[in-house]
Amino acid sequence: MLYSIFIAVIVGIGAIYLVFRKRTLKGKVIPGPKGLPFIGCASDVNEDNICFKLTEYAGTFGDIFRFKMFSDNLVVLNSQEMIQKAFADDKYKRHFNDRARMFYGEYFRFHNQSLAFVIEGFGMFHKLARQQFVKAVHAYGSGLQDLERNVMTEMNLLVNRIEKMPNMTFQCMDLFKRSLSNIISLVLSGELINDVDPDIDIFWQHVRGNDFFLSSATNSIMTSFPFLRFLPGKFSNEYRKCKQANEKIQRKYFYKLKNTYIPGKCRGIVDHYIEEQRKEMAVGGEIFFTDERIIAQIVEVIDAGITTTWAFLTNTMLVLMNHPEVQAKIHAEIDTVIGTERSPTYSDRKNCHYLRAFEMEMHRYLTLAPFLLPHLCQDHVEFCGYDIEPKSLILANIWYAHHDKDVWGDPWTFRPERFLDEQGDLLPREHKLCKSVLAFGLGQRQCTGEVFAKTRAFLYMATLLQRWSFEFPEGMERSCDPRTPDSFDLKGIIKSKPFLCMAKERSQQ
Repeated sequence: MLYSIFIAVIVGIGAIYLVFRKRTLKGKVIPGPKGLPFIGCASDVNEDNICFKLTEYAGTFGDIFRFKMFSDNLVVLNSQEMIQKAFADDKYKRHFNDRARMFYGEYFRFHNQSLAFVIEGFGMFHKLARQQFVKAVHAYGSGLQDLERNVMTEMNLLVNRIEKMPNMTFQCMDLFKRSLSNIISLVLSGELINDVDPDIDIFWQHVRGNDFFLSSATNSIMTSFPFLRFLPGKFSNEYRKCKQANEKIQRKYFYKLKNTYIPGKCRGIVDHYIEEQRKEMAVGGEIFFTDERIIAQIVEVIDAGITTTWAFLTNTMLVLMNHPEVQAKIHAEIDTVIGTERSPTYSDRKNCHYLRAFEMEMHRYLTLAPFLLPHLCQDHVEFCGYDIEPKSLILANIWYAHHDKDVWGDPWTFRPERFLDEQGDLLPREHKLCKSVLAFGLGQRQCTGEVFAKTRAFLYMATLLQRWSFEFPEGMERSCDPRTPDSFDLKGIIKSKPFLCMAKERSQQ
């Protein structure tokens, strides 16, 4: 009897909820796969297939669809127009630019005190931190020269490393891994990492933990059960290793630099933040840039400056070796614009139209962050005639937008020329194809390090291709098609699996 009453009450509550929900809809119900009770689509969607599964759903349901993953309601936007409206349109952007709480942001960014993880996208913290982050990474003005000088210091070392390789053949991922460690160390502190430094892999220990805890599966588990970081097993082991790596970074790239800081002498990004802190302390009142917040921004620079650039550079080499005709066109442009007597500079980039088109095609064809970080819609809102439930996670399906046949025609063909006009000049920024490249996001959460990333990518590519051509060692060929599972790791950041590369002096060809 009691059991029957209990069931009746549950059914009654459910019916009332459904009626109430129906009456308060603010638009059409978003279409999408139904999934299974309680777990939703968790049995169909995983980290290995998410790009292709969400592409399948987009093909079935159109520009917007929704699906459930356990208790999470995910709304997926699949076109440039939809993503633009949600993240940058004045009518909607204040609803769609918050961030869901994530385990990594909570426990590795001092309770979400960095740009990528701060909860409120339009709060004062995000505004002030964004302004200082842009300044700190030398994204404009004379700072660009400092960044360029740091990158070219490492470029000279990189050239020497390649020349010392047996037959100038190297494992591409390892080579760039070492190089980017130097770049980040120079940007943070003005110092290179010595080859015999016991902490030579200090950033990569951090990146490993970063990859683990930012995976959708791990984040879902750890956000729901954060106490697992204290229990024996995989999660506590990874948590401990990641914490140890972060503590090393804090000691070397914050506390050591703070203790040796000389006012007026800026060695790198960290000194910029220390100087801002000193100014605030001199004025009195509340300190915005506390030690914790500065450390959180330092970690953000490492994350933004290493992981995606590493993937971009290795993916670039894989594509170049699969497309020697593209290499030949870049070589010809470098010879014309830069020549062989001097090193490239960032100012050369504006005249290298084909190389810039190549860069855009790389971001389109091999989309590094296929869904960016998830946004959060806190409110119950109408969006383009559809009902968005409160607390919905919003995913920008950049992967699908970059491979939509209706937009690109031949999305699985690598073709930089699509971004050039008949005269060989870049298409205007407002052209539909240029607007449809969304690698750095849109709106309030758009990547603040975009110029930083493009500066490094250009100087790497121009320096290497000015001197060498690249090809696979005989019998070591590898496809660059992102649909080839043997070539790419599709979990999180899209990056190639390890491969060998051979450099050949252009002067000897």
